[in-house]
Amino acid sequence: MPIIRVNPASVQAYGAAAQRIFEEIHQSLVGLVNEVVSVRYFGPNAVAFKAECGQLASEFANRLSADMSAMADAVRASTTNIAASLGGAPIAIALNPQSIVPPIPPSVDYVDVDTAALEGVIPTVGQRFATIEAGLANNLSQLRSTDWQGHAKLAAVETVGGFTSAAQGRCDAARRQITTYVRNQIDAVVMADR
Repeated sequence: MPIIRVNPASVQAYGAAAQRIFEEIHQSLVGLVNEVVSVRYFGPNAVAFKAECGQLASEFANRLSADMSAMADAVRASTTNIAASLGGAPIAIALNPQSIVPPIPPSVDYVDVDTAALEGVIPTVGQRFATIEAGLANNLSQLRSTDWQGHAKLAAVETVGGFTSAAQGRCDAARRQITTYVRNQIDAVVMADR
């Protein structure tokens, strides 16, 4: 028979860390959406570019928010079960349930493009995704390192690990999609100015 052990303080500390990590990821997601839409690029093509880029970023952000909710639910379910049988309080991670909506890009009568600003979007997007991926990995690491043994923990780690892997795969795909979209727009702007 396996050892079943729960240190409530360790599990509660994980809950606090997970809450902080998910809040930081949420802020990075909001920043990602806002940054791709606020780049200095104005005109009819810019509106279409920003709307599409903002939509790509917000769709990714909202999918990742759903993954984070599922992770939080898995932890809550496992810790509720151990709390009921072994004492202590379940972990409840409160996430911002609001979907992330990209700002509406301004429509102007002129064209104004700062190609350096457009170029700057690519590393900014990369940094946002790196922060998000690091947060996801940190959350899983924090859960694994809790002073908690038994099938409930194994199930929670397996579930959160699955969501983490899927979310990191989506991060990679979304980063490539957004940066390719930005790179294509830069190329189109430069070609149009020849």
